[in-house]
Amino acid sequence: MISNLPEDQQHKHPLGGGYVANTAHVEESVYVGPHALVYGKAELSERVRVEDYAQVSGSAKLSGDVRVARNAWVDKGTYHTGLFARN
Repeated sequence: MISNLPEDQQHKHPLGGGYVANTAHVEESVYVGPHALVYGKAELSERVRVEDYAQVSGSAKLSGDVRVARNAWVDKGTYHTGLFARN
């Protein structure tokens, strides 16, 4: 759950069960893991994966084969491929 948002302003993503703010746009094909968070005005599409305790927020635009994992946080930029992972 996104701690600073009321429950009615977020939902569980159907693929993975992670929380997504209603202000973010996440396609159904994107995987948002059970501990991952997507919020702000982030836009995720295609085969993007947000795993582990990773977060995507702000104005980030991710598509294609982007993977955000571990404790990584992406909050801006446009990415079509790549791995973001931080211990």
